[in-house]
Amino acid sequence: MATTVHDTPFVGRPPKYKPEYCQMLIDHMATGMSYETFAATIGTYRSVLYDWEKKYQEFSDAKKIAVEACQAFWEKIGMAQAVGDKHYGKGSTASWIFNMKNRFNWTDRQEVGQIGENEKKFKLAYNVNDDNTIEGEVVRPKLEEPKKTDE
Repeated sequence: MATTVHDTPFVGRPPKYKPEYCQMLIDHMATGMSYETFAATIGTYRSVLYDWEKKYQEFSDAKKIAVEACQAFWEKIGMAQAVGDKHYGKGSTASWIFNMKNRFNWTDRQEVGQIGENEKKFKLAYNVNDDNTIEGEVVRPKLEEPKKTDE
């Protein structure tokens, strides 16, 4: 059985920076793996990668490209699962969403816009019926009309 760097503890000095690590990083992350796991691939620590980013502009640029490649990998999986591509299996929508939110800063959007003087419109992740219910359950109370004052 072959031994990989994952099977052995890190000993000695971290490896010295090599320009070929740039393409290796891009290739690594294009398979969906994280930036930090690249450290294990080359037998070093993530802190060394962070230092290289600051010291070597080409490595910093490679990281930016690699992150984009990684996101593209995961978006393709999400799209394939959304349309039922049998090559990707069923997968887990919840875990895919969790992955995208945590790794690529995806968020659920809440848009707030002014409708009237005292009213705000909320765009929710689900549809709310005109009577403020979802399948008969009250989601939010109706906004009260502002009181008119006699002037």
